Amino acid sequence: MEVKKISKDIYLLDPTPPIEGFKGFLASYIFLGEKVLLFEVGPTCAVEGVLEGLREVGILPKDISYVAVSHIHADHAGGAGTLLKSLPNAKFIVHEKGAPHMVNPQKLWESTKKALGSFAEVYGVIEPVPAEKIVVGTEGLTLNLGEEFKVKVLETPGHAPHHLSLYREDTGEVFLGEAGGVYIQYLGALRPSTPPPGFNFTQSLASLEKIRKLNPKRLYYTHFGFTEDTEKLELYGEKLRLWLNIVLKGYKEGKKNVDIFNEILAVDRDAKRLAENEREKFFMINSVEGMIFYLKKYGYPGGET
Repeated sequence: MEVKKISKDIYLLDPTPPIEGFKGFLASYIFLGEKVLLFEVGPTCAVEGVLEGLREVGILPKDISYVAVSHIHADHAGGAGTLLKSLPNAKFIVHEKGAPHMVNPQKLWESTKKALGSFAEVYGVIEPVPAEKIVVGTEGLTLNLGEEFKVKVLETPGHAPHHLSLYREDTGEVFLGEAGGVYIQYLGALRPSTPPPGFNFTQSLASLEKIRKLNPKRLYYTHFGFTEDTEKLELYGEKLRLWLNIVLKGYKEGKKNVDIFNEILAVDRDAKRLAENEREKFFMINSVEGMIFYLKKYGYPGGET
């Protein structure tokens, strides 16, 4: 576990799940105002690290007012039900499309196992969130954490239909979740994150444009870190287009996913660097699968199929 202060009242918490190669994978963000907000939980196996990080900052479990997740994929929200058992006063902020699956996570758990195979067991079983804990995150919902410390909810579908981001207007900070992809700060590398079955190319671009119009000053990524180079939003849109065109061509030619991925590596330097990490390689091939799923379902944007 590692926790560090990254602005006046924001901490980055890396719970470091007990999985080889997963240090620097998940960033939970602590908003420390008169009320405390935790954004992103991680999988069940990360919960002990989250609690340890909160203790290190000096936050008591009873002092957490809100726990929010960008979306309900297991690496972001899988541990929410387990964590909330220790946070008696916390409300849970989640998109309305995700809320039923957090109350009754059986389908979510089954889809997680289908997507991740045996790796889902490493993440840990998803426990339910009590219905009375849930606050549905809708566009414009404002969380008042103190005087002039207000955080707004943005609906940002694309990576998943149940995706939210957070916006702090007074500082221009946007907490993206995966709406802006994956940015591994210590490498300076950005890649698409487009898993099946929920990825939607058109919605992704619309969400990027919504965020860009806010003129953000700093971007925070759940995977992993932050940057003041807000042109990364435009770069992410370019990478989505690049990857989708390569995937479309390879899919039409009947190529295997791994061969399509290798063609991406030939033209995307960031992806090539990240592919040296087995964790990132796994998730990037999964993103190729997500683009193929999208193309099968919707065809190419603009009518080309």
